[in-house]
Amino acid sequence: MAPHLRLPRPLSLALHAPLRRAAIPLLAVAFMAASAVAVLLFDTSKTDLDVFFWPSAEIAVHGHPLLVYTLRAGQYPNANGPVSLLPLSLVVAVVNALGWLHGMRLRDAVTVGVFAVFSLLMAREALLAIEAARGEGRPSAGQAGRGEGREARGDAGGGATRERFTRRLLMSAAFLLAPPLWVALVGFGHIEEPLELWLILLGVRLLGRGRTVWAGICLGLAVVTKSVSAVCLIPLLAALLFDRRVRSAAALAGSAALTVAAVIAPFVLANRSGVVYSLVTYRGQLPVVGGSLWVAFLGSAWDGFVQHSDALLFAGAALLLSVAALVWRPHRGWAAQRVYGPLAVAAACVPMLAKTSWPYYLLDPYVFAAVWWLGRPGRVLHWRLAVPLLLAAGDIVLAAIEPTLPLPAATGAVVGIAASAGMAVAIALLFGLSGTAPGDTGGRADHLTSSGATPPARGGPATTPGSAVP
Repeated sequence: MAPHLRLPRPLSLALHAPLRRAAIPLLAVAFMAASAVAVLLFDTSKTDLDVFFWPSAEIAVHGHPLLVYTLRAGQYPNANGPVSLLPLSLVVAVVNALGWLHGMRLRDAVTVGVFAVFSLLMAREALLAIEAARGEGRPSAGQAGRGEGREARGDAGGGATRERFTRRLLMSAAFLLAPPLWVALVGFGHIEEPLELWLILLGVRLLGRGRTVWAGICLGLAVVTKSVSAVCLIPLLAALLFDRRVRSAAALAGSAALTVAAVIAPFVLANRSGVVYSLVTYRGQLPVVGGSLWVAFLGSAWDGFVQHSDALLFAGAALLLSVAALVWRPHRGWAAQRVYGPLAVAAACVPMLAKTSWPYYLLDPYVFAAVWWLGRPGRVLHWRLAVPLLLAAGDIVLAAIEPTLPLPAATGAVVGIAASAGMAVAIALLFGLSGTAPGDTGGRADHLTSSGATPPARGGPATTPGSAVP
């Protein structure tokens, strides 16, 4: 490891091999417990978990799994796909069996604690992406065994293994302790977000290994976990087309579309009107509420267009900016700095241009920006850190100001414009700081190798150190 990446010796050599092996599951359980306790400590009243997700899972548990889209809270339906309802229904069944049905905060704590598993999976996928970008793949079993043998003899190889363990813990903290994650889970009850992000990160990794159909399946499942995650397909398809991999782009789009259709079809057959309203048409019937610049245009000629077509605005912006990002730094291949920068840009278009933008919308761009930052070869303390810091700070401020919407007219306009401007700044930084990093190949066609990946031979799958499917 380069000297400027080394950690202080007392920290990096703190745990011996047996303790490290025990520490990982213990830390995972501690994170799940902390997630549950956080729900009990913070009085968040009713969240979307209580209003939409839990009642939908109750419908499924009581024998009507295909009628979950009959739920209405006023004019608001459950507007996300059904994938997250599968594990949630298991939690509901257990909570009902234990007689905790009427203890709202207790059942929420159990749910968030169980769903913390997906936060851990998300963080693991993010680490694999970062290590692949840095060329720091997971050591083989033989290498690990030799490293532990050296460690027992006090050799320097064991020190490197311990240092890698500590470095992974610190990088995991950038995701698991991130304010946007806790705001989404504890503040708003959006338990589906870590599951959706895990599926996207897994899909990107599989796509980089040449497993296009499996990548499309994962990305399709992400879309039917959280509908708006469809914008993340845009930069991936644009990158494939930019590299003239038309067949791969078609396979990715086709497998994702077929996955969405296969998951949704039974619900459509059972309750067509409810599914169409919940997942397609309801959005155009909702007014502009706040959280973005559009609240300042209420009553103007833009008002009606934004109300009915804001999805076209942020999807169109994601497409234009993804193409611009590829043209701006015309690398080829599947390097992390090339993939996760446009992913962060596309995800940031949603809170920037949606007619109603909630603080938990910032989790997706934060996670992609953090991978983009930490995946840069060289020092961690770099100007790229400004993007995830800006998103995290903005999320904290918006969560404090916007626990409910709409805000008073004057305040809402100021906050909405400032929030969209902040996202525009983050996008500008993603463009401006995506220059050539240490170890980059300067845009050559074999740039894929700079992320630790080996280009496929004759259309075969690319290989990335440390990226084998678990």
